[in-house]
Amino acid sequence: MKTIAILIVGILFQVSVFAQNEMDALRYSQIIPGGTARFASMGGAFGALGGDFSSLGINPAGAGIYRSSELTISPSLNYSQVNSTYFNTRAEDMKYNFNLNNLGAVFAYPLNGSAAEGGWQFINFGLGINRHNNFNVRWMAEGYNTNNSFMTSMLEQANREGSVERLSDFSTGLAWDTYLLDIVDGEFFVDMPGGQVLQRQETNTSGSVRELVFSVGANYNDRVYLGATAAFPSVNYREDTNYREEDTEGLNEVFNAMRYATSLRTTGSGYNFKFGAIIRATDMIRIGGAFHTPTFYSLEDRYEATMRSDLNIDYDTDVAHSPVGRFDYRLTSPLKAIGSLGLVFGTSGILSLDYEYVDYTKARLRSGDYGFTDENRAIRENFSSQHNLRVGGEIVFSPLVLRAGYAFYSSPYAEGVNDGERSMISAGLGFRNPAYSLDFAYTHSFYSEDYYLYSLDGLRPVERDFSASTFRMTLGYRF
Repeated sequence: MKTIAILIVGILFQVSVFAQNEMDALRYSQIIPGGTARFASMGGAFGALGGDFSSLGINPAGAGIYRSSELTISPSLNYSQVNSTYFNTRAEDMKYNFNLNNLGAVFAYPLNGSAAEGGWQFINFGLGINRHNNFNVRWMAEGYNTNNSFMTSMLEQANREGSVERLSDFSTGLAWDTYLLDIVDGEFFVDMPGGQVLQRQETNTSGSVRELVFSVGANYNDRVYLGATAAFPSVNYREDTNYREEDTEGLNEVFNAMRYATSLRTTGSGYNFKFGAIIRATDMIRIGGAFHTPTFYSLEDRYEATMRSDLNIDYDTDVAHSPVGRFDYRLTSPLKAIGSLGLVFGTSGILSLDYEYVDYTKARLRSGDYGFTDENRAIRENFSSQHNLRVGGEIVFSPLVLRAGYAFYSSPYAEGVNDGERSMISAGLGFRNPAYSLDFAYTHSFYSEDYYLYSLDGLRPVERDFSASTFRMTLGYRF
């Protein structure tokens, strides 16, 4: 398996951009749920409430709450912005993305009981898709590095590889072909390994995790609601990076600039199962619990790289292209447990709280062609358990409904490795009658993470501050 020791996302690991690693495990294991506007405007806190299509992916027992069938569709517009700081230089970039966040249907079937007689009241079926993990981000970083250069990293990698014949087709081999890496007196050599170069990186990522769900929920005596979901997530992720390094002060007689462009595309699918229950302890109090099995992914990476050089010498070529690489592997995400409390104030409003527990040290990468021993060790050592809270409420001024929510996702990293805490605030309103509903939601999320442009001990990180705003609209039809 070809590797490139650069572009470490989030925390300082000696890993490769095209090697499947612990950051891939986190990217597809950590689910930030999406769905309907009502769900989003209440922070996603629907584990004890149900009655909304998105709840089928949180607590499937929510399907049992329905007393009529419903169709929903939710288009959305996302705007993301990243502010970065590197060697005291600030930069920012942004990206817009329009997508379909939810499309689903729940079909309600009354049974032969009645509320007065007790017994099973409804059995309901749901199917559709929710969009999670919006990967659409564009960011850039720029700074004058006085300590080292990208080629310092290439020099260390070449020394580990040991000979020209063993250089990587995706990194050091490209540097050799473009004369950025050479041999002097039997030793590998690069220009400006001590830094004094202007560095700039632009990265554009896109994609999401879309989850197809098939759910069944039942209502016993209007007191106990049970449900199960078979879910089939699909992964679509793309990352295009353009890195440039330049001797802006003219300090080197040979080296002027270099450029390194990479492209990574990850696709695949998986499956998991979700089970849940909701108990209506009193007319006001609802208690919910849900359990999600691990997701079993089968993934494929395709990747390639291009390197260009600008040197003050006569040489054969200034550009080299890698082959197109491909690697198939499997990912098992951690299981998940959710506990919920809901308060229903008659027809006036509701208040809900979800607590979610995930242990990311249990994620595992596997392949028949590669052992992933080091990567799975890094997962155990550098990740931790995550404790997530979601709270939301709505107030009814029929036919108008006002909503607000907040979600907090604790850091998935071990203490001292990185920050990674994520917060989301939300608000929305809706118009509802017995047959139709029209809901709007606004969510704003923000978090910070460090990023290392390449692999090198003592490398200064790019400090990145993320923020994203999403506008959703959901049209619902009940019948």
